[in-house]
Amino acid sequence: MARSPSKGLSSLGMIGVLILVAFSISLGLKIGPHYMNYRTIQTLLEDLRPEDVKTSGRIQVMELLQKRFKINSLYDQKPDEVIKYERLRGATTLTIDYEVREHLFGNVYVLLDFNDSRTF
Repeated sequence: MARSPSKGLSSLGMIGVLILVAFSISLGLKIGPHYMNYRTIQTLLEDLRPEDVKTSGRIQVMELLQKRFKINSLYDQKPDEVIKYERLRGATTLTIDYEVREHLFGNVYVLLDFNDSRTF
């Protein structure tokens, strides 16, 4: 029984693979930084000391977060727009709640919805 020679990827198949790889890289480069910013904001909330949040008011907490946003190069977002402050019965809750709309190509956009909360 004779074996047939193995065939490689056709030129049309290679173009398809290259388009898929280029799309994946483009998608990663466009939405990756938004996820990194979100993770940085989560870390900033985790690093807040509970006693600082409990003894301070909304304005002081937002000023503290504004300084930390600048230190971490989060210039596109402001704490007042990204974080909601709520104090109920002695517990303070800081909620990350924002959306980012990113243009991919043509009339195609991706909507990223970020949401997380910490209670102090």
